[in-house]
Amino acid sequence: MTADWDALDWTCPTCAASRTKTCTTKDGRPRPTHLARRLTSILLQFAVRRGRGQPPAERAQIVRSLSTAQESDTSAREGYLWHQATDELYLWDQVVAAAGRHAAAAVEGHLDGDELRDAAQEAAHRISQARDLLHEWHSERAEYPLDEELLAGVLRPAPSLLARARRRGDIQRLEADLARRPVYLDRPGGTWSAMWHSDGALTAHRDDGLCVRGWSATPDATGQAVQSFEATSRHSPRITLTLHGERPEGPAAGSDPPGIDRGDVLRAFDADRAALDATVAAITQLQRDWPEHEVSDWVRAATTQLQTNAPQSPYFSLYNRQREHHWAYSESAAWVRTDAIVYAIDMVWGDFDRSEAARGPSWIPRAARELLTTKPEQLAAFLRHHLAEEPAISLSVTNGPAGPLYNVSTGGAHRTHLFRILGLPWMIAKLYARIPPRRFDVASVIDTAKGMTEVERVGRGWHTLLERGLLHGRIRYEGAFAVLDLDHASAPWLIGDAALASAYNAAYERVYPGALAELGIPATALSGREAWEQWLYG
Repeated sequence: MTADWDALDWTCPTCAASRTKTCTTKDGRPRPTHLARRLTSILLQFAVRRGRGQPPAERAQIVRSLSTAQESDTSAREGYLWHQATDELYLWDQVVAAAGRHAAAAVEGHLDGDELRDAAQEAAHRISQARDLLHEWHSERAEYPLDEELLAGVLRPAPSLLARARRRGDIQRLEADLARRPVYLDRPGGTWSAMWHSDGALTAHRDDGLCVRGWSATPDATGQAVQSFEATSRHSPRITLTLHGERPEGPAAGSDPPGIDRGDVLRAFDADRAALDATVAAITQLQRDWPEHEVSDWVRAATTQLQTNAPQSPYFSLYNRQREHHWAYSESAAWVRTDAIVYAIDMVWGDFDRSEAARGPSWIPRAARELLTTKPEQLAAFLRHHLAEEPAISLSVTNGPAGPLYNVSTGGAHRTHLFRILGLPWMIAKLYARIPPRRFDVASVIDTAKGMTEVERVGRGWHTLLERGLLHGRIRYEGAFAVLDLDHASAPWLIGDAALASAYNAAYERVYPGALAELGIPATALSGREAWEQWLYG
């Protein structure tokens, strides 16, 4: 497998598969890596990786000789030399960056070498940008739009002009795509005031006090950025938007805007007294029902019941696997329904695979005993300390037609397991939402190693979902592979394969009974994977 991933670092000289893409047969089906690609990989890996021990000047000679030797390859498909140029730029990017580090180290005893290193890194960055531009221009991503008006009358545009036309084309298409999405939000949402900065940073406040921070490539995406925190996936936020700075001609370049911090989590904790009171009341009831010496037995029984009745769903990674760049994401903090958390990292409730014994399976009964022996008048402070003052539980949000589902993303698995096992109604968390991509590629939705039959089934399923009004958008094809241009999905997990869709259907029906039936999905299709496939594929 390691050899395959090494080979995937380079364009295939036989089938012209681009970097990170598997080799294909003439009719577009995946196949094992071509021998010529493996041989190319061996040579070029020597220059890029094993050559790191060489001085940069000697390493550059290795790269130059290897890239020159490949120019005589007449067996390559048309366009291979263009792909080869992107690979050579990738090599020079590595060499130039290494040269800067080498020069800085060489003068360390006499001069501050930071300027030398920084200059080389800047040059390497420009080389990397040129490589990315060539790759997009001449690969499967060449479909991305250009501002043709900017290029009018230019026969051979400079890369900088082409890059500018790409940025302007990107923003034009993005804004056109975004304009179609609110049409499908048929319920009035909250009232928001929002500010968008020219680097893409945005901050929004809802009239009930909820705060959202994030980033979007264009101010037109602000509505999408806050929609994940509306009551359902069908609610349309009403926004008063203020622009801070000029609107850029391309997608905003900022990438690290201020997010939700500990102060925001604490304010959210204090803001919803009803959720806190309900949680304290549930804990107090357990203290009456479960004698202290029987807590471990009650926890064991509750864990078994939860695993039987509500097993976890797979992690919802559908958005992250798409080839489209992120164009908006957002964060908030709020009390959430505990039963709507359907994934919590460790897939079996109460069972933790940790190297530290204290963080293993014994953690749940020990933590439950500590919680259930806390005096009722101290419970609010106890929860504030363990949920809000300590690093917050981090959940990713997937909004649906009757409300959201959540996945534990980066922290808080133990506390989430505890609250789910004890059946507590609410917990405070830091929330993260990635906005649904505009393009879904079949090859990024399923494992193409399953074969073309599965590829065709997913494409056919998308057609059925469009016909039945469960998805809104258009389907086109790149060879045998379907591509969904998405406008809206009330239940976005339906875009995934049958395993993901059926698991999330079952979870959603448990949390929001009848909500999927209101969309037009019969109850018989929600009983499992086979039933879902029968209804979807007929």
